[in-house]
Amino acid sequence: MFLRNIVFDLGNVLFKFDPEGILDDLFKDPLVKRKLKEAVFTTSIWKELDRGTLSFEEAKKIFHEKNPDLKEEINILLKEWKNYLHPITENVEILPKLKENNKLFILSNFHEDAFNYIRGKYSFFDIFDGMVISYKEKLLKPEKEIYQLLLNRYNLKPEETIFVDDIVENIQAAEELGIKSILYKGPEALRELLKREGAL
Repeated sequence: MFLRNIVFDLGNVLFKFDPEGILDDLFKDPLVKRKLKEAVFTTSIWKELDRGTLSFEEAKKIFHEKNPDLKEEINILLKEWKNYLHPITENVEILPKLKENNKLFILSNFHEDAFNYIRGKYSFFDIFDGMVISYKEKLLKPEKEIYQLLLNRYNLKPEETIFVDDIVENIQAAEELGIKSILYKGPEALRELLKREGAL
């Protein structure tokens, strides 16, 4: 079988990331939940954590300064949110089978603190041949430089590489570099598309 390189995103491909679900579980007041979503998850500060240009403590301080009325709630959210990053079991289960005839990689936007947490907790990371994580590289998807970095670092040919991500813009950026891409829409659809590609 032709050897391929299969590159996975983490959030909502291998791990569930549901900000609204996290907020629903931690807080009861609808107004507090809405304010926290706007104050934390949808901010440029959150993206800078992904980029690795802000430390966790620096970001926390900025969140507090911008939202003094939510200081206690922000502390709870920042302490607990990574505990809600649970593997999507159906997708993790296919990794050993994929590994039989393919090389496996990760390309993901992720905070340092959260990545270290899941990397230490789940042993299936050991199955991957390489990883490019945004905070380490000071780059973010869909910036083309982070895809090129992956290709160059691991000597991957775009035409022999399949990229799986749940965000359209990230898929488009990969395809512009000649990387075959799959827009993730669920475990069953992913398995079917990987079978069509001859990877599974």
